[in-house]
Amino acid sequence: MKGRNRYILHLINLIVFMLLEAAALWLISRNSVLQRSDILKSISAVTNAFSSGAGNVGRYFSLGKVNRRLSEENVELRRENDRLRAALLSVSEPDSLPAGSSLFDYIPALVVSNSTDRLHNVLIINKGSRDGVEEDMGVVTDRGLVGYIQSVGEKYSKVSSMLDIDNMASATLMKSNTFGVIRWNGRTPRQTVLQDIPVHTVFSEGDTVVSSGYSLIYPPGIPIGTVQGRELRDGVNYDVTINLFEEFTRLRHVYVVSRTDIDELESLTGDRAEGGAGQ
Repeated sequence: MKGRNRYILHLINLIVFMLLEAAALWLISRNSVLQRSDILKSISAVTNAFSSGAGNVGRYFSLGKVNRRLSEENVELRRENDRLRAALLSVSEPDSLPAGSSLFDYIPALVVSNSTDRLHNVLIINKGSRDGVEEDMGVVTDRGLVGYIQSVGEKYSKVSSMLDIDNMASATLMKSNTFGVIRWNGRTPRQTVLQDIPVHTVFSEGDTVVSSGYSLIYPPGIPIGTVQGRELRDGVNYDVTINLFEEFTRLRHVYVVSRTDIDELESLTGDRAEGGAGQ
């Protein structure tokens, strides 16, 4: 009871103090124009600080909606890019796909779990079977190949990362148009290795590497990284060290790739993904 009375007394004292302070400020502002101006400036500064803080909080909580809208816009841009590529292909090769058609569709997703310090790294994304995700679909970003869907739940999916020593994908040196196999060597998440590049291939450090298009799950032309160095293997091929564009340690937004003609291709090849060792 004494504690409650003490709390009430402190509260009364605080209220009285605030009232006296307000009265003092009012009296000062009435007796001096300069002091009134200073008081109004101080009040304005405090008000602006509170308004700015409230605005920042509001913008923070609206970031989720902004990110979702940007992901949806990126998906539309990717679809349009694929349609334009198909249209150009149909002009140069009349027997190719009809103009306006697209081989790939995209499902935006967020990474909710990610490992980069193991030999067999995986990611968990927040899209599953209810969103149209299926096993062996590719996962990409604007800055590289991420991996392929290893298993699917209703709301979440497990992705076999490109930072897996058993995961492989086809990639091309842009300048020479020579393709090889991307395969991580387990050393650092910032680099991978492009294998099986013939020794006669002309290329140099800084050359860009992109996805080749010789794939059932990855779209062609996705930037992967740049050449950092080379090592001769067996006297006939280079192992080319690639500096990755994508920072896997900061991976957040990804796209699951759905290929429209995958069933026909799978029936012809008997295989969909290029990722695992047994594939």
